[in-house]
Amino acid sequence: MTQLTRDELLTKQELAIEKVDMGEGTFVYVKEMTGRDRDRYERSLMTEVKDGDGNTTGYERSLEDFRAKLAVFTTCDETGKLLFKPSDYSVLSQNIGAFRLERIVNKAQELNLISEADKEALIKNSEGGQAASSTSDSAES
Repeated sequence: MTQLTRDELLTKQELAIEKVDMGEGTFVYVKEMTGRDRDRYERSLMTEVKDGDGNTTGYERSLEDFRAKLAVFTTCDETGKLLFKPSDYSVLSQNIGAFRLERIVNKAQELNLISEADKEALIKNSEGGQAASSTSDSAES
């Protein structure tokens, strides 16, 4: 086993891209996210918590459209270029069948090591309404 150097870690990594059968003779490609893409995806699941005066008091996780958001951050062409803009998630969620969306999401979770425990944590945090402060500039994607 060899330790990676700084330069090796900073070199752009070739990310995995896999074809996903969508049924009826159709397919899409789904890719592994970069660290930055994963952070942006996770940030897209956060919503602002406001007090009675409309002031932001923190952030909490929201499961709304989380599958479509994951699809937006991972569905690509054969070269890895994303097919969607981050703002496409709502239209995608409303127009794609659950069966097809789930096929994309299952592959995206596999490639990006999003485990059942990760999904359960999302659900737990969302149901608990836990607010947490954020160190980022914005919770939007």
